[in-house]
Amino acid sequence: MQSSTFYYTVIKSSTIKLVSILFIVIGLQNSAIANDVAGKTILAKGKVLAFDQTSNEQRKLKRRSSIFSVDNITTGDKSKAQFSMSDGGLITLKENTEILIRNYKFNPDAGEASATLEVVSGGLRSISGLIKKSGGDYQVKTPVGSIGIRGTHFAVEVVGEDVYFAVYSGNIDVQLNDQSTLSLGSTEDFTFASVNAQGKVTRMTQAPANISLGFSDTTESEGDDENSDEADSEQASSSDVADSGVSPTNGQESTYENSADASVYNESELQGMNGSPIEELLAERTGTLTYNNVTQSTVNSSVGVVSDFQMSMTIDFDNASVPGGTLSFTDSQGEWFATYSGLINIDQLNLGINFASHGNNRADGNIFAAFSDGLDSILGGFNLHEINDPSVTAGGSFKIKP
Repeated sequence: MQSSTFYYTVIKSSTIKLVSILFIVIGLQNSAIANDVAGKTILAKGKVLAFDQTSNEQRKLKRRSSIFSVDNITTGDKSKAQFSMSDGGLITLKENTEILIRNYKFNPDAGEASATLEVVSGGLRSISGLIKKSGGDYQVKTPVGSIGIRGTHFAVEVVGEDVYFAVYSGNIDVQLNDQSTLSLGSTEDFTFASVNAQGKVTRMTQAPANISLGFSDTTESEGDDENSDEADSEQASSSDVADSGVSPTNGQESTYENSADASVYNESELQGMNGSPIEELLAERTGTLTYNNVTQSTVNSSVGVVSDFQMSMTIDFDNASVPGGTLSFTDSQGEWFATYSGLINIDQLNLGINFASHGNNRADGNIFAAFSDGLDSILGGFNLHEINDPSVTAGGSFKIKP
């Protein structure tokens, strides 16, 4: 009898331990799923919050905060947020916006490449990254239907029961709730449409006011001293930029020319740490690195005061290339935005602008840069102008770090 009791006790104890271990494993798996990093915050202006849909925990987002595949993200009045996603994509939220990140995974080694976002209210602007380029499924859900992304730069705005769509480059297919399909951008860039709750489609030749102005509000945000202080600390005075060896533009006429690229860099800034030349540092460096921390900048526009300058550049040291980068800022007539790519040419980066816009107008220009402080920083400048009205210009200088 005592022997049976002993064995029962041992078996019962082992079972309890096994069940406990299983609960721990399941908990760790759920935690890993919940903590899938979808991207990183590169701008959080005003009140920007993330609500974890699994743990019901709310946190305040600021620069460099991670966002996850379980987050419900909101922006308040006079607020704005921008995120660099795990696949290199870029997402910008205007004020009073709510989005749900249902899924955002990019891990080529594990065969994962998919994203599902939902725009509940407000406005989202996005440039799709490698998920779509690698053949993965990328969808953005709206109250009137789901957007199938085919590698593009687009915006969505929910206003009451109406949803507005804008395609700046590439194309989208919106499968509406009545199972019909709205295609935009398949024949030309800069196409716009709205869809009401009943599914009625209204195509437009110009962007509606809420789309054209929603992402370029120059009003400073209030009520978030922590984020404002951090943003201010990332910016340097004009004298700091002048000391760096890059001359700012005069605000009325672009002063950067391709022929002047080499002259704006001090020879000492093109040398590596401890006197090592750039060639040796490049030979030793592997992998990719994104420079998106703006430490110095001077940016001017011919049509008004500039705010919200953001810059991002990805360097692929293995392939000696710049696979992608973005820059953006706003003036009185809207948002300047540009994407670019290029190659590493030892002392300089040979860059070319792939797409540029100002508000709803196409733009063009040039950008140049070089490594500084060894490979710790990138120093450069740019010029932009509207294609249809070349008198509308903007230009500036920058210094960015990882």
